[in-house]
Amino acid sequence: MPTSTQTPDPSKPGAKPEKELHIQIDRSPYQVLQLTMSGTEIRQLTTPPIGADRDLFEVVPGTADRKIANTDVVEIHNGQRFFTAPGQINPG
Repeated sequence: MPTSTQTPDPSKPGAKPEKELHIQIDRSPYQVLQLTMSGTEIRQLTTPPIGADRDLFEVVPGTADRKIANTDVVEIHNGQRFFTAPGQINPG
């Protein structure tokens, strides 16, 4: 009896990939088991978690990087990169 492999639908809550996905935050590697994550969930991956004083961005090749709010839902894919920057820069 043939079996079919279906790609999980990332729009469904709790959807899991077939294997762990590798992402980077500030050049440090992390493995995740979710196809979608909120900004808050991404911030919680680091130790210590990314503080509220820093902004989180998704690296988007070829265009402006995307600022990720805590409530934003991000579709996660293998090799995805994120970085943080100070939320407020004081001139000086």
